Amino acid sequence: MKVLEIKRHLNKPDESYLCDLLMQTGHVLVLKYVNERAGRVGKVIFEVGSITYAYYKRGEGFVLWQMLGPDENLKGYLFHICRDIKLGKHFVEYLDMLLDVWIDEEGQVTILDRDEVEECVARKIIGDEDLLWIASKEKHIIENWKQIIEDYGLLFSG
Repeated sequence: MKVLEIKRHLNKPDESYLCDLLMQTGHVLVLKYVNERAGRVGKVIFEVGSITYAYYKRGEGFVLWQMLGPDENLKGYLFHICRDIKLGKHFVEYLDMLLDVWIDEEGQVTILDRDEVEECVARKIIGDEDLLWIASKEKHIIENWKQIIEDYGLLFSG
């Protein structure tokens, strides 16, 4: 079954991707997406055929992606800090709050897109309340990423 992922943005047009549904409960959705074109996260290149397992949990302040190369070897985990996760029968939708936390396969943490957050603050797209919320989610992820990944671990066995 296919599910449409709708990623809403604060500072650019929305994106949508058609993904394979792997699991759905009342508050969790797990999707698989195979890259049809090359891309990158930070300094890491993802070739055509790379695989993303995406985990959406209603009420959570992030979306978690497990990212593999075409050879199915782990490249890392990407936490998208977001709001308003909506899970439907044939869709998932969320508001991207710009800041991402990348954990590479060796466990090195890199914060991505802080410059986009700062630009949106300067343009008054993001206010003080959102900025504090983003910072609290960033701190939570950095302090707990191993446990969060472990909590999702059974799903990652794939």
